[in-house]
Amino acid sequence: MQVVRGFAAYLRTLDPATEVPPASLLPGGPRRAVPSLYSPADITAPLTQADQLKTPLRRATITTLISLMAVTGMRGGEVVALDDEDFDPSRGLLLVRHATLGRHRPLPLHHTTTAALLAYRQLRNQHFPHPLSDALLVSDTGTRLLYYNVGQTFAKLARHTGLTARSGNRRPPPHDLRHSFAVATLLDWNRAGGDIAARIPLLSAYRGHTAPAPHLLVPPSRTGTTRRSRPPAQPRARGAPVTAAAATVQAFFTERLLRQRRASSHTIAAYRDTLRLPLTVAAGRTGTSPCRLDITELNAPVIAAFLDHLEHDRANSVRTRNTRLAAIHSLFTFAALRHPEHAADIERVLAIPPKRADQTIVTFLTDPKTQAPLATPDHTTRTGRRDHTWILLTIQTGLRASELTNLTRADVHLSTGAYVARHGKGRKDRITPLAPETVTTLRAWLADRASAPEDPLFPTTRGGQMSNDALQQRLSTYATRAERTCPALTSKNITPHVLRHTAAMRLLHAGVDITVIALWLGHDNITTTQIYLQADMALKQQALNRTTPPGTAPGRYRPPDQLLAFLEAL
Repeated sequence: MQVVRGFAAYLRTLDPATEVPPASLLPGGPRRAVPSLYSPADITAPLTQADQLKTPLRRATITTLISLMAVTGMRGGEVVALDDEDFDPSRGLLLVRHATLGRHRPLPLHHTTTAALLAYRQLRNQHFPHPLSDALLVSDTGTRLLYYNVGQTFAKLARHTGLTARSGNRRPPPHDLRHSFAVATLLDWNRAGGDIAARIPLLSAYRGHTAPAPHLLVPPSRTGTTRRSRPPAQPRARGAPVTAAAATVQAFFTERLLRQRRASSHTIAAYRDTLRLPLTVAAGRTGTSPCRLDITELNAPVIAAFLDHLEHDRANSVRTRNTRLAAIHSLFTFAALRHPEHAADIERVLAIPPKRADQTIVTFLTDPKTQAPLATPDHTTRTGRRDHTWILLTIQTGLRASELTNLTRADVHLSTGAYVARHGKGRKDRITPLAPETVTTLRAWLADRASAPEDPLFPTTRGGQMSNDALQQRLSTYATRAERTCPALTSKNITPHVLRHTAAMRLLHAGVDITVIALWLGHDNITTTQIYLQADMALKQQALNRTTPPGTAPGRYRPPDQLLAFLEAL
């Protein structure tokens, strides 16, 4: 019924007369099967039975797949989707790509797991010296595995060993290996006497869950950023009649955003830049000036064409496309209350869904990589001293670029208990303590120039406020120079926001609680801060060490010789 309702909702965007079945049409709902929790003996039995499979490669493939799911808690679909290049034996890592919601995550491997994967790769290469597929695990014909066939094989092995599922006639699924891994990890933590509740986010990040919390507190209608250096607005044609659409757009800004919601200038600028684009596209399609467009001419096909224009012609990302769509939905939600006669057209626009976007791992700099751009500015020039100061301040405090450019001399307090005060995103005031090194650098910078309390802390050469684009340009220049002394920076796109991520990761590595990091960065909800758990390999390694099999020492695989390490890195 959910599939039927989804298809009917899509048809309704094309034909308003289409009826969507209500969710309560059929009694009851889907019942989730009770998962089977496999013991070590339950996992060993199918592995032993796999020795009866026909070919050596198939025996090795099924054994490796079951073992990998059991010791990492990966989804079956993630395992069969692994490419050979996703396995990095020199570092003991697996990179899981395009998991649920398009997320990527690296998984540290125990050294015994790394050795087993290396042995399987050697056997696979003996059978297929010239690979027919990029897959890490292959079938007897050299192609990528199908998860359906994997489930059938696992059920057959389980049936021969007498392994049954908890839920009636349901076959024992390989996905329950994932549940067994999670429960075994929690039991290990409990036996170790640790704080299980504090480690739940770590287990969630390791297994690739979206987040421990089920929802966000940031409404989609408040997303968006300000774009600088925009072209001047076109003058409105005099004497042109004002249509319902034009009056609604004006009322949306003056009544909804300014009067009712008291939106900030950044939010208004984001809505302004967004709504100007579809009006221009609609005017080009209809040959009508924007001020004379009616609501019927801003229908679902026009909005869909505008979204395609963003992705294909303007090369915008899926996230930008969804942000624009959220602003359009907000406008049409407001229009639905003022113009019920256009309810059908408005409903079809509101039915356009956002696209799912890939969620990559955040980029940050380790301490050695952080020192390279810090040492690059020329301290003999005023511009170099200014840039060194704001780069150091950003790395230590994690300020946003907009917060950094808006800092004034009065926002910095360098007496006992030094701190910097900011009125940032979401109209939240927060103060951030300063480290002694940052205090010393700021004192030297303030002594270098005389300024009033309301003057920008980091001005341009003409004394004005720096823009976000200026920050990016200066940082890119220093990052390019720093590549000469730190080649590892070549593969990174360093932006002011990367410095903010660096500040968060430094706090996380220092053992600071994730809730404190959320307050430090000014996040509305701790769910936003969970992205740093996804990127922290140190915490994942700690979780892996706690699940080390009995009788083995914790740690990753390390080549025993420098020459072998060089060959592994090729």
